[in-house]
Amino acid sequence: MKVVVFGAGRVGSAIIRDLSKDGEFQVSAFDASKDALSSVSGLEGVDTAVEDLSVRQKVTSLAASGDLVVGAVPGHMGFKTLEAVLDAGKPVVDISFFPEDPFELDELARSKGVTAVVDCGVAPGCSNLILGRTTAEFDRVDRFECCVGGLPV
Repeated sequence: MKVVVFGAGRVGSAIIRDLSKDGEFQVSAFDASKDALSSVSGLEGVDTAVEDLSVRQKVTSLAASGDLVVGAVPGHMGFKTLEAVLDAGKPVVDISFFPEDPFELDELARSKGVTAVVDCGVAPGCSNLILGRTTAEFDRVDRFECCVGGLPV
């Protein structure tokens, strides 16, 4: 399976390393920063390329080359990147928490017959899963506080 990853920063590079380590996936990683890509270039099963991910047509074209797309771009780029990936008709998992409402893209995803899993980083993402599990296990939850540092070391 070929996985396209947009964004090779701290979190994106951790995702790229995890996807490539068992040889199950062929990973194509794209970022505007050559420095960001340098931390994952040379990994077995990983191809890298410097690309301007703010150009919608470029994102759509690159997304089309994969079976699955992972979005790990900065939040201010997340919504437009997600929209371009959906326009390419590719399923996507996105960790780029962005202020726009992702449900605005629901109709596009449905029309393309693809799934978009959004806000699945550390917080939101894991924090939501933890709260959901806690709520299911206890009779009552009055308060939930989650303190996270979303950057892998």
